[in-house]
Amino acid sequence: MRKFSVLLMKILRRVISKIQKWYRYTSFIDGLEQYGSNINLKGNVNLWCDRVKVGREVNIYPGVTLWGPGKIKIGNHVDVGINTTIFSSGQVVIMDNVLIAAGCYIIDSNHGIAKEMLIREQTSVCKGPVIIEEDVWLGAGAKVLSGVHIGKGAVVGAQALVNRDIPAYAIVAGIPARVIGYRMEGE
Repeated sequence: MRKFSVLLMKILRRVISKIQKWYRYTSFIDGLEQYGSNINLKGNVNLWCDRVKVGREVNIYPGVTLWGPGKIKIGNHVDVGINTTIFSSGQVVIMDNVLIAAGCYIIDSNHGIAKEMLIREQTSVCKGPVIIEEDVWLGAGAKVLSGVHIGKGAVVGAQALVNRDIPAYAIVAGIPARVIGYRMEGE
């Protein structure tokens, strides 16, 4: 009798797990403005933005949060690492073949800081959209701020703070991020 109970519990856990995965996926897809095929949710994803477009062959890992009143566009063949947050008050564009490591933070706005008004009562200030071109790698914990354009093939080091444009194929690191080299053939 005990073996039967253990077997039954294992089966029930698998069934419940499959139902939860299906529910997460359909809830996420239903919340998107547009989506491609083979979106793979690796766990719970927080979707608090109704203007999100996701391409095909995208992997989104647990704890990812997509939020804000703006537009978020994620291209094809993109991986968004665990506990990454993407906030858009205007527009965030992530092009094809981008790798975003764990714990990254991408935001296209900041708080207003005018002296004559309480900070908590001020609206967001957006310097412009965040654009991450194709074949970019954001290292773990990288922060990308408002108005930044990261060029094709760039590599952003772990924990870097990107507050200005990054040229194509540049390797950047630090706070604030600075160019420390360029990708070379065969690397």
